[in-house]
Amino acid sequence: MKKYLLTAGALLLWSGTALAGGADTVTIPANTYKAIMDRLDALQKRVDMLEEGGKTAPAPAPAVVTREEFDKLNGDINNIYDTLDVVETKTLKDRINWGAEMRTRVDNYKLSDLGLNDVQIKYVNGVPTASSMSGDEDDDNNWTNRFRLNMDAQINPTLSFHGRMTVYKNWGDSDYTTTALYNDMNSAHRPGTSGVKLDRAYVDWVPDFILPIAVTVGRHPSSEGPPLEYKENRQRQSTYPGLLFDAENDGIVVTLGLERYTGLKNSGWRLAYGKGYHSDDDDSSSFSFFDDANAGDTNMYATFLESEIPGLKNSLVVLSYAHMTDLPSSFLGSDSPISVGDMDMYGIHMQASNFLDSRFDIFASWAANRTDANGEFVDYSALFGRPTYMGLLSDGTEDRSGSSIFAGVRYTIPFAPLNDPKIGFEYNHGSKYWMSMTMASTEMFNKLATRGDAYELYYIQPVNENLFFRVGYTLIEYDYTGSGSHLGQPAETDAELENYYMLMDVRF
Repeated sequence: MKKYLLTAGALLLWSGTALAGGADTVTIPANTYKAIMDRLDALQKRVDMLEEGGKTAPAPAPAVVTREEFDKLNGDINNIYDTLDVVETKTLKDRINWGAEMRTRVDNYKLSDLGLNDVQIKYVNGVPTASSMSGDEDDDNNWTNRFRLNMDAQINPTLSFHGRMTVYKNWGDSDYTTTALYNDMNSAHRPGTSGVKLDRAYVDWVPDFILPIAVTVGRHPSSEGPPLEYKENRQRQSTYPGLLFDAENDGIVVTLGLERYTGLKNSGWRLAYGKGYHSDDDDSSSFSFFDDANAGDTNMYATFLESEIPGLKNSLVVLSYAHMTDLPSSFLGSDSPISVGDMDMYGIHMQASNFLDSRFDIFASWAANRTDANGEFVDYSALFGRPTYMGLLSDGTEDRSGSSIFAGVRYTIPFAPLNDPKIGFEYNHGSKYWMSMTMASTEMFNKLATRGDAYELYYIQPVNENLFFRVGYTLIEYDYTGSGSHLGQPAETDAELENYYMLMDVRF
């Protein structure tokens, strides 16, 4: 018992000195700290007396300890430890805030009207083989689990940290995972293994500067951007509009606040740099740790201007431009990728929550892309069994332009017995050469990359502030092959995808 009380005293002494010196955290008021220490000292003397008993010099009048007195003493000691637990827990919470999400989803999909132009890549012992698809493919029992651990910390008044770790997998999934479908820009957003993936980890620094600027460095919030928060039933999650860029990305963003200069609420100008592809074998035993000699790094440079729409509360407008250099070819059919060219993307996005107090949330996005092919291509003829040369949205010799639109509406039903459920509808259309950086879509399929038409109807049923259900139906009518890929010449197709789904989402 004696060593426990000494340990408690040491902990109290440490927390009272180290934390008080932290400048921004006061754990225990001084008078409370002194009272605890005085009480602890008195209890220590009492315990010493009880433990020593007859071993010490005989006292003039040995005290008799009753059962009631002993129980009271034991209770006082427990109170001391309870106080220490509260202090320790509060100290940890003052440093980092934790949160978690758990989502279980089931999909029932059918892909039909597949033709000779629709090619499926299969892997046999890790080796890619290609075969033409025909007939229908379906799965009426595709279950997934996604767990996310969220964290944030206000390090000091000018510096904060935000992070998110993810485990996302199919139920009982044992298939071989390939780099052709999974990469550093979507590894935490596509079902894979039960391993933990780094989704986000970045710091926001707001320096004491003449201009109102903020610097964001790390694996920053570049996925699930507006207006995807409507269907996800949450607050805005990303810097970038979802139609233009929805991917996991490492980079640096500098934001200049413009509200004091323009008078427009939440207005700002962002400059961003990121890296979409970097070849590095990480082998320090030889020179192989240098970049791949065939493919340069895919660097991304972007600028975004955003603001609330003048005169329309709870609204957002974002003007976007992004330039990507040295897009790589696929790993399929070659030992290493090569650079196939550059691409520019432009976009405008507008949305308004509870538009004119109507309970309607509305949004509309437009985006366009233009390629600058460098003449390089990869010969996949042996893989596909017919002449197949894949460059940047062509055989490598032509520049292409594409575009897409994305619009939708969500309505909050004023019915208190069902906790004001929501119903929503979304539509998007992509042209023949549309190419989007939306590989981190949390859907089974990359809906916003569609070269054709996509429709989705969904219903959100809140249960309480931590739990909701969503059921939905998605129909995608493909006009051209290669949706979501920047490689090769698109071909006409009549493929169609139907998907019914239900999910349960818990956040705490």
